[in-house]
Amino acid sequence: MNRVFTIAVVLLAFTLAGCSAHKPVSQGAEQQKIDALTADLLLLDRAIDRQAAVIVARTAVHYSLELAEKYEIFGPPRMHNLLVNFGFRERGLCYQWADDLLKKLLSLNSTRFDFFYAVANLGSDLREHNSVVVSAKGAAFETGIVLDGWRYSGDLYWSAVSEDSYEWSQRYPDPGQQTLR
Repeated sequence: MNRVFTIAVVLLAFTLAGCSAHKPVSQGAEQQKIDALTADLLLLDRAIDRQAAVIVARTAVHYSLELAEKYEIFGPPRMHNLLVNFGFRERGLCYQWADDLLKKLLSLNSTRFDFFYAVANLGSDLREHNSVVVSAKGAAFETGIVLDGWRYSGDLYWSAVSEDSYEWSQRYPDPGQQTLR
């Protein structure tokens, strides 16, 4: 009976989310996002050169879209979470987005930026959210910008930490874990 209920819920979810499935971002819109994020990154500190900001912006925007394809995103984020939690998809929960995006950004070995793992509502089963924060090198976490690929299913969202709808705090990963979560 429980399995039948689960299948019915998933089928209903597929039906309701059909018109909000992940849609690719046009190349023009993608470049506009890169340009806008570059401008916001440059505002973090005068010492940041444009090329360093472009590299981070391009990586964050492109990799978020790449992750959406890799995770086979279907519908809005919470819908996709159901698919992962019921075993229909392997990955795509917010902490997995944060893990993967943070690893990609850290691989840039930036001398102008620091990258942090961020969490809001830590420990809440339904409200915990994880993301990445970028700040100017040596600057405080709280002065940074949230980079969130999960929120809009691969269409990168960003905001100043202090202005976002979530109350973010820095999360320190356990050094013994394979992933950052």
